[in-house]
Amino acid sequence: RLLYTTTTTITTIMAQTWTLESTLAPLPAAERGFSTVLSGNEVRKELVYTNGKAVVFRKIDDPHNCEAVFIHTTNVTCAKFSPDGKYVCSGDDSGGVKVWARDAPEVGERKPVNDIQVLGGPVVDLDWSPCGKKIVAVGDGRGKLAKCFAWDRGSNFGDFDGLSRKVNSVAYRPTAPFKVVTGSEDSTVNVYGGPPFKFICSNKKHANFVNCVRFSPDGTKFVSVSSDKRCLVYDAETNEVCGEFAKGADAHAGSVIACAWSPCGKQIATCSADKTCRLFDSASLALVKTIKVGTKVEDMQVGLCWVGDNVISLSLSGHLNYLDFAAGSVSKTVRGHMKKLTALARSGSDRFFTASYDGKVCEWTRRGGVKIECEGHAQVHTSLPVKMQATEHGKALQSVGYDDTLRTTALPLRGDQTDLVTRKLADQPKDSDYCEGAELSCVVHAGRVEVVKGGTNGEGVLCQMDLAGEEGSSCAIHPMGSQIAVGTKSGKVLLLTLSSGSLSLCKTLERHRGEVSALRFSHSGDLLASGDANRECLVWQVDTGEVKKSRMVYHSSKITCVAWSPSDSHLATGSVDSNVIVWPLDLPGSKRFTIALAHKEGVTGAEYLSEDRIVTCGTDSCCKVWALQQ
Repeated sequence: RLLYTTTTTITTIMAQTWTLESTLAPLPAAERGFSTVLSGNEVRKELVYTNGKAVVFRKIDDPHNCEAVFIHTTNVTCAKFSPDGKYVCSGDDSGGVKVWARDAPEVGERKPVNDIQVLGGPVVDLDWSPCGKKIVAVGDGRGKLAKCFAWDRGSNFGDFDGLSRKVNSVAYRPTAPFKVVTGSEDSTVNVYGGPPFKFICSNKKHANFVNCVRFSPDGTKFVSVSSDKRCLVYDAETNEVCGEFAKGADAHAGSVIACAWSPCGKQIATCSADKTCRLFDSASLALVKTIKVGTKVEDMQVGLCWVGDNVISLSLSGHLNYLDFAAGSVSKTVRGHMKKLTALARSGSDRFFTASYDGKVCEWTRRGGVKIECEGHAQVHTSLPVKMQATEHGKALQSVGYDDTLRTTALPLRGDQTDLVTRKLADQPKDSDYCEGAELSCVVHAGRVEVVKGGTNGEGVLCQMDLAGEEGSSCAIHPMGSQIAVGTKSGKVLLLTLSSGSLSLCKTLERHRGEVSALRFSHSGDLLASGDANRECLVWQVDTGEVKKSRMVYHSSKITCVAWSPSDSHLATGSVDSNVIVWPLDLPGSKRFTIALAHKEGVTGAEYLSEDRIVTCGTDSCCKVWALQQ
């Protein structure tokens, strides 16, 4: 909102100020057959996990209340809270471990307290000592596969001999005498005593990868689970196997991926590739309850943690499942994306949709002013979705993707039960747009543009036009359906007139010095915004073809998206430079507001939900809602 402070001689016009209101963080990264580290802290009532370069925190009681922290420069592989919940340690693909405060500083960016190069390859698992002064890290790579160190100084505490292959899991005994247990892909469970830690023994009872090892809360026992479907219990004093559970009729039908102890130590939970989670009594080792999470491949369970009264498992799809063993069912499922976001669409002021490069689309609804929840999801494309728009007054979605299809998806999204209408395209689409009033879609390809008529039961291609030697890169359709703008690789904007079922060239707009990468007509249809790969944004007067606003060259890289405010008074642009800039059209460029680092590694979509709300998405797999500060 524009604020005016007027005196007899001076008028000061303040720029808008936008602040982050909500973050829709990605789900945990999941890989078939491998355990994903989930961790939590009962005092903070938070869950922590990783996805890409992000460390994600979710409130356990309100899982849509989340935060994504980007403190690593390479992909993060695991993260865990310190015993008191004040610090977090996180390991990455390069073998580094960072230790940092959970709470962000009041001034400045969050920075690591210490950054230590631990291993020669990816860090796979971490654990803290009960005093919170030491960390043990395990993983893969050349040289040592495990290391225990003081997180404040980096000093080493012993040698971990006897490890020949990738170490999948590690656990630090919570009581004295302290021990460290590792589980490896060489099928061994090794025990080390210390600090300084030295090799004690190696148990070779498993016949396949050991996926997870965990000590009981009182430190008297520890458990190992393996891809051989066996779950073994060890005496922590003698280091010998003292029992086996999940065997016979109680056995998992697939690899056992992870395990977790209850805070009281009386129960053990396991999850498996057989798509089930099971609860066992730790004293009798008897099966208490089995929960069948699903029947599909994406329902395989690849992660598990127990925080307070909450048992949370991770499906291969990335979904987080709150397990209610008393009822024998999943009480709540947290849905979303776990891949980079590529497209964004809105329908009204409280409803929008996001698409990730794996073809998954999620439907989000804002409730109670701020709280945003995922209402549904569906696998719409088999490859990267390029563009997406809400159609038929919010009853359907229309999207194009690199699977060379134009798909109309019925709303609401209902997983596998979602109705899809697929129209095969002749070649790969570059961009698309939709006109609600005329029920027209335009799709631009490398050498032509085509207009598709109709909604869910559309009649097909109405007309098409070759671009006469130009290579299309973006497109937009007029709100009345009377004109189509096509951006080209050469920097031209072609204004085409649609009349009597055919397209004709009306005028060519030439001002850009690079590929026109984004186009959008204003809601009134009087203006056209264009952004290019040379980081410049222009606003054109449609009827005259003249530039109405220029000198918007404050991005440092390619502009990927443009969005008009509902009143057409402001324009928002997103870029590969990670920033979103809000431009007031009736004020000079110096009155712009830059949302710096809105999305790490680039912004891929931006839409106005209302005059005071903007939603954006990016290649950091996050979707964010920004509010205008009043």
